[in-house]
Parts: sequence; C-alpha cells; structure tokens
Amino acid sequence: MDIGADDIRQAVRLSGLKNYSGIYRPLGSGEVNNSFLLDCGENKYVLRIAKDANQRTLIKESHALKLLDIKNAPKLIYFNENTPMKDRLWVIETYVSGILTQRLTPRQFEYLGKVLSAVHTINDPTKAQLNLWEHFLVACRSFGTEDQLLNHENPRLRALIYKGQKYMQAKQYLVDGLQLSLIHGDATPSNILVDGEIVNLIDWEFARFSDPMREFSTVYYDDIEYNQGKWRIKIRPLEKTALFSGYKASGGELNEDRINFWMNFDKLGAAVFLYWRLNKSQRETSEAQAKQYQLDLEHLSTSLENNMP
Repeated sequence: MDIGADDIRQAVRLSGLKNYSGIYRPLGSGEVNNSFLLDCGENKYVLRIAKDANQRTLIKESHALKLLDIKNAPKLIYFNENTPMKDRLWVIETYVSGILTQRLTPRQFEYLGKVLSAVHTINDPTKAQLNLWEHFLVACRSFGTEDQLLNHENPRLRALIYKGQKYMQAKQYLVDGLQLSLIHGDATPSNILVDGEIVNLIDWEFARFSDPMREFSTVYYDDIEYNQGKWRIKIRPLEKTALFSGYKASGGELNEDRINFWMNFDKLGAAVFLYWRLNKSQRETSEAQAKQYQLDLEHLSTSLENNMP
C-alpha cells in the first residue's frame, strides 16, 4: 500500500511539526519498515512506517527513543499506536546525519564501542530475568511454535534446533541473576551512519532489554559474514580490539563467554529466519537475494555445527 503526500501531511499535522515544506523523499526500505525524510525548513525529520498492519516493532523503537538521551541516536517526536496510517504504525523522529559505509574504520569501531556502552547504562527497571530457550522461542515466534521448531521440516535445521535447546539449557547459568540493559538489537552496518570518526545508530525497531553482551552478536561474527556483511560482518582482530577498547574506555564490562554464547544464539535464529524467508514468507525475494540467502543458510548451519557444543 503506497504512502502519498496526503498521508504524510496528516502525520505532520498530528505530530505538530512546524514549517513543513511539503517536500519528502524515501530514505530506504528495510525488512519491516519504510522511511521518509521530511523537510521542515531548517530542520529535518524522519517518518518511519511499518510495511504491514501486523508489524509492531515501532512500539519497541518509540519506547527505546523515549529512554535514550545520547547525541548518537534519533530523538522521538511523535508516536501513538492509536493513530495508524492506513492501518500501519508509524513514528516521527529527528533526522540523524551521516553516511552509510560498508565497513567501519578501527577508529569508528572504537567510537561505536563508546556509543554501545552509553546505551547499555539504561537498565531494565523491572529486573526481569532471561530464560534462554524461552527467549529463543519468542525471537522465532513468527517462524513456528516450539513444537514446529523442534520438529522442523528441514532435517539439518531440526537437528540444530534440538541441539540448540540443549545448549541453551546448559548455558542458562551465564545469565541467571543478570541485570538486563537496553540494547539496540541490530547494530549492523546498514543501521550505522558515520560522520568522520563519529558513529550514529538509527533504526531502533529491534531495541529491547537484554544481556548487553548480546549486542555484539548483532554487529559481527568471528568466523563468517552474513548477507555479504550487510547484516553481520566477519570481524578482523584489529577491529574487534578497537570495538572492545572503546566499550571498556566508557565503562562497559565485557564477558567473552556470554558474547560467544550469543553468537551461536543469533546464528541459530538467523538460520531459522532464512529458511522461513526462502520457503514460507510471502515477501518478494529476487533471484539474487534468494541465492545469497541460500548461501548464508549453508554458512550459518556449518558454523553452528562446528561451534555449538
């Protein structure tokens, strides 16, 4: 369903933005949301709208932006789930400048570490606790129930999911009693804007309270890349050292055992997602995308077989 000028004017009116020129342009399309740049004279804003009526991730994004008070992320201007646009949720936030880059420099990785450390200072006030297997089921709820996942139609994935359940149960001690923190949840190159050495994080649709070490598995994998590095890079030793250095310099505390666990957790979820995307999803997939996703699924499965005890 296309968004037109009248829809955007209505959003501007509801949000109370001033000096809107009537000029807007698409900023790009992600997996679940579309973004538009709005020209309001000296100020620019971003309108983000869900691709379909069932997509609810902008609720998470608005909650995260309310909590954040850092210069390296957008600020929330308007969100109201009771005023949908063509039955879809939308949000308006400040525009964050910068350019996309396929790979950060070591200095930018160091800066990213500092930004992530600042995000992770926001603790979950409910003091919720993680049950790792239940957490995985929630993350994969769009791709099947517990019974469907454990009896997956693909034999290789079925074996990996069963193995993953045992693995998560065995590693539960890593997060028992852990203070959960806000994480961006998708700190990939496609959600990072750079301006010199400065790094800004956009697209907070997957933000949540979780183990802060989980954040690192959304940035990189140690052994493989994912979607040609657009979703996860294969990190180099110098880059990893810089990222960790920036994180620790800003007060962040690292636990590599938990980071390694979340790598496997993330890879298993990615494998389940890719199979669904290739075989079950109604979303359009180009021939080139399908070929890349199939290659990624093979790499993820092999990595899990080699790295998940």
